[in-house]
Amino acid sequence: METKNKRDSLERIRRRLRFNNSSYVEPEGLSGGLALWWTDEVTVDVRFKSKNLFRCIVNLPFLSSPFLATFVYAPPVWNHRLVFWNELRNIAGENRYPWLCVGDLNECGSQAEKQGGNLCSRSRMEHFHSLVTDCEFMDLEFKGPSYTWSNNQEGESNIRIRLDRALATVDWRNLFPLAQVIHETRVGSDHCPLLVMFKVHLKRVPFQFKFESKWSTHPECGQVVSRAWDETQSGSALYGLVQKMKRCKRELLKWSKLVFGKDKLKLKLL
Repeated sequence: METKNKRDSLERIRRRLRFNNSSYVEPEGLSGGLALWWTDEVTVDVRFKSKNLFRCIVNLPFLSSPFLATFVYAPPVWNHRLVFWNELRNIAGENRYPWLCVGDLNECGSQAEKQGGNLCSRSRMEHFHSLVTDCEFMDLEFKGPSYTWSNNQEGESNIRIRLDRALATVDWRNLFPLAQVIHETRVGSDHCPLLVMFKVHLKRVPFQFKFESKWSTHPECGQVVSRAWDETQSGSALYGLVQKMKRCKRELLKWSKLVFGKDKLKLKLL
């Protein structure tokens, strides 16, 4: 996040919000600084930071491979912003990871992304679209307010623009096909916070039935198998055999839970 607060003040807030780790770029003069916080649940390796971005390699506990994340605050001055676009292009040229780029890009992508005031500059929008193409980004769809920045004026003087967004490469999108971007409500700022939700479809590992050796030592085990096996079953001989085996498995698991279910608790107490 872009901030004009000093590190000491931010650290107090960070601890209160229970973030374990942080990295900062201190404000310089009238220019704001940057703050990045994260918990111990993720691994963030900050490779580079400046007054305009954090470049990080991120590892999530449920993924086997990392991805690149850049958290950005594009310069408000147009000529400086062009230089910053080229910095992002340079990152794209050497990057080998799925890439997520989030933050204040300080540019609207179409006239529909601005309400009030003068029209967006066509030339600047073309430069922005060129950046998106050169970095092989896609603009991630979002939910929430259409505009992420407001000048906080009333009536006809009010101007609202979508300046903040989440961009990603195709391989990042393939890594997180269910990810969502939420534009949260503005609170104490002229910008909306952006929330990127990393929804992941985790594959369930099929349950594998195993006959436990301890079952055979229990006098009731044979009775459980006999009752399940001897139950009348209609259909062909092969179908009946399959159903009998399924029934034995099901009944053994139910019986084991009743008879041996407290074993794990005993181990924990020991």
